[in-house]
Amino acid sequence: MPPKRTAVGITLLAWLSLLLASLIWGFSLLDSLDRPSVGNALEQRQLELNLLAIQGKQSPIIEKLVEKNPTQLLLEAVQKSSTASSSESLLEQGLLELQLGKSTAAKLHFESVASNGSPQQQSLAKALLRPEASEQLPPLPERPIYRLLSCKALAKPTNLCVAPPLIEQAKTRLILVSLLPLAGVVAGVLLLGRLLWQIWRHRLNAAPELLGPGLSLMETVFVVAGGFVVLGEVIVPLVAMPLVSKLISLLPLEAAASSGAVVMGLYSFTAIPALLLIWAFKGKDLQWNPSWNAIGQGFRGLLLALPLVALVGWVVEQIWPQAGGSNPLLEQVLDSRNGTALALLAITAVVLAPLFEELLFRGLLLPVLGGYWGNFAGVVISALVFALAHLSLSEAAPLFVLGLGLGWVRLRSGNLSSCVVMHGLWNGLTFFNLIMLGS
Repeated sequence: MPPKRTAVGITLLAWLSLLLASLIWGFSLLDSLDRPSVGNALEQRQLELNLLAIQGKQSPIIEKLVEKNPTQLLLEAVQKSSTASSSESLLEQGLLELQLGKSTAAKLHFESVASNGSPQQQSLAKALLRPEASEQLPPLPERPIYRLLSCKALAKPTNLCVAPPLIEQAKTRLILVSLLPLAGVVAGVLLLGRLLWQIWRHRLNAAPELLGPGLSLMETVFVVAGGFVVLGEVIVPLVAMPLVSKLISLLPLEAAASSGAVVMGLYSFTAIPALLLIWAFKGKDLQWNPSWNAIGQGFRGLLLALPLVALVGWVVEQIWPQAGGSNPLLEQVLDSRNGTALALLAITAVVLAPLFEELLFRGLLLPVLGGYWGNFAGVVISALVFALAHLSLSEAAPLFVLGLGLGWVRLRSGNLSSCVVMHGLWNGLTFFNLIMLGS
């Protein structure tokens, strides 16, 4: 792509936007270290699912999937959580300690809750301290495994606390969250091996020509830094938030559904400035060609990226085990039990986010940078910007690898819609896993 001249005014705005965007992202990335990580919550939910799944009649596959000493492992996870000192967590620790025969430690936790917990928690704690005097079931914890453990501690039939079908559902969920990602990783390793063999034997087909929207470098910087970061992430939300909240408050939605609608509305407004700037600069040639072939290319790209992202994520966890900074949307999905809210969040994560982000990073940024500095630089830099755009230092490395995979698909397919499919499938897999681990 030949260099395109840029008006002096646009160049100045681009440099100013880049400076402001660097400051905004820099402070946001540092601030992400103080945000809680959803990783610990996911680990705890997985262990809760393990413990619930082994209740009742066992099956060989469940026994293989569940780690040894699940009760002890869950207790350790609860103890190291950020809410370990809360009354809810102390109740959970006490119930798990009873299961492990640590009655003295459990008693101390129940006594603390009986003094400082909510009225419902106090009622349960007092009943657990004197189970022989408890005739009726007190208010039970929300999460199924702790409801079941409460029944056991109070010597009540467990079916009064947890319906038997729920335990069978837990077994199904455990199989899905354990074997589905594993199958994807195995398939991805096989595809990676085949790809490396093709490269080594020089049997990889030539990539199609990379086309872009024809914007100059400074126009592109202005779109990304000015349109997406400064306007989209800072100014527009400040203006749109009151409007979106007011409009949604007029709808007959529950609180959880309203929260999901606000997320979707704000994300939509965030995309508007960058899209308008692309249109104003008459950006064309996005290589947007939806087809069945694009779906296959996106799915193959997902499988290729899955083992690499998983490996990098595992390495980061070993080096930085207590890292914070997860996207708050992940925890919102994990804890949501409202169908409408989940549907709205799913539309945002699986449809809107892939469409806009791929248009910006692989439709605009990658080909423009590739035209100036080569396709390799375009893939690497667009992946780096993509990773930083999620404003989480702890998740930057895995997201960078995912961005490299998306860039590879863009180059090899010559089709932006393949990247959208791959991105949507990735977010969909993450969303599915969160729902399976949620209540």
